[in-house]
Amino acid sequence: MTTVNRDEVDGYIRQSHAFLARSRRYLADNDLYQASEKAWGAAAHMAKAVAVANGWRYENHADFSHVMNNARNATGNDQLWTLRAVANDLHGNYYQREELLDAEAIAAGIDQIDTLVNLLAPLTE
Repeated sequence: MTTVNRDEVDGYIRQSHAFLARSRRYLADNDLYQASEKAWGAAAHMAKAVAVANGWRYENHADFSHVMNNARNATGNDQLWTLRAVANDLHGNYYQREELLDAEAIAAGIDQIDTLVNLLAPLTE
């Protein structure tokens, strides 16, 4: 049986919350690229916390979906699949031209990432 490194899990959780708060500040400043990236970071770090807590692999970007699929299977909550897509879409904003970014959509995405973080929290215990 693998021992869970609580310091590592808790560090990822703290970083997730910090990124989420930063995403809202960047949104308020109309820095849509950074708002999107920080929301993505919040989702990714919470997924890393879940991975560490459960002994799941998270070594690269592709493992985000692997962890989210495992989380959905562990909880039976299909909303995690939708929220996984929201996180990936926010990350994808980095590659968009600025005039294609939509502040209202990004604000809604940030709120959905907040939901994702809360849904994943029990899997870190």
